[in-house]
Amino acid sequence: MLRDTILLTGGTGALGQMLLPRLLAKGHKVVCLVRAEDTRTARRRIERIVGSHPNVKTIRGDVTEPRCGISDLDQEQMFGRVRRILHSAACINFDDQEQTHCTNVSGVHHALELADRLDAWNLLHVSTAYVAGDADELSESDLYIGQRWRNYYEESKFVGETLVKSWALQRDDRRITIFRPSILIGCTDGTTPTYDGYYTFTGVVDRLADTLRARRGNGLPPDVWTETDGTVHLPLVMQMADKAVNYVPIDWAADAMVKLLDVQPSNSTYHLVHHQPSRIRDLTKWSLDYLKVAGIQIVETEPEKRAAVARQSRFVQALQRKLDSVHRAYVPYCTSDPHFTLDTTQAALGEDFRLPAIIDQQYIARLLAYAVSHNWGRQVRKPALSNA
Repeated sequence: MLRDTILLTGGTGALGQMLLPRLLAKGHKVVCLVRAEDTRTARRRIERIVGSHPNVKTIRGDVTEPRCGISDLDQEQMFGRVRRILHSAACINFDDQEQTHCTNVSGVHHALELADRLDAWNLLHVSTAYVAGDADELSESDLYIGQRWRNYYEESKFVGETLVKSWALQRDDRRITIFRPSILIGCTDGTTPTYDGYYTFTGVVDRLADTLRARRGNGLPPDVWTETDGTVHLPLVMQMADKAVNYVPIDWAADAMVKLLDVQPSNSTYHLVHHQPSRIRDLTKWSLDYLKVAGIQIVETEPEKRAAVARQSRFVQALQRKLDSVHRAYVPYCTSDPHFTLDTTQAALGEDFRLPAIIDQQYIARLLAYAVSHNWGRQVRKPALSNA
């Protein structure tokens, strides 16, 4: 059965790459809004994901521009045909507030502006469960409960949700659906469309270890060495509490979102979170064991970390700065343990609801085997580590 046409933003992003083939498999026609110099370049980017598919149309656009930068001609062709917009474009940048605002706040405003121009009645918006900020718990019916945000990314997603809900209240015939995934991690089979989040700091550790293995002890301080099996002893330090972190498989989240498109829109918010999140220290140990890195000290507080760094050699402190440059942004997610309800999502899907795979040591091994063999998304591949 051929379903309605959906305008998809962020189709070349990590989540978008998961959503697009699933939408097509369900019989939807999809118009992909792609940021590119021209339509030909935009089309090539989509074809790398799903090939030349008869139910895909690609247009050049940019959510940071008014009406998402879509030409008047493209707007005319979509008017009355595209009635639903799935807005998954987002910026996950904890450092560049201007870029984050342009995409996550102005981008939402422009998507809503475009919805009005196209006479689209249903906007499906991808937010994040971490609009919870520093709150201990967030239900699907909650948005602002007095929480504070740990970075501008969280705050910008809160503002985006506020804009979407305000838009829905302005007319009785408008309907919204808000998806709140937690921290997306690679697919259940180990593959991944991108290498951010979890892969950012594990990749740094792997590259540091590779560099030290290549030196074979030459010019290294006595507190850094490599064993015969390739294990690198590296006295770095990472700050994380003995708490859980809510990683969820990105393919599971995409599956659930596409299923929820069949649910009658009712201005609902759906959490896409893990029912049994893993302990962050377990995940870190499994990752370091796979990457054959030993000696990293785990501390709970910033003063403990400063004391540990002060005991490092200058050589190790230089490596520590490289690790901190990427890990620092993730410390809030390594030191808190918010609880998210799944009630609305489970109730809406009923018998179609499936729990996500447990993220255990075997899961982590699959992720890292794929990442290492694909050189963390870089051009040259390298063999997977042997852990026999």
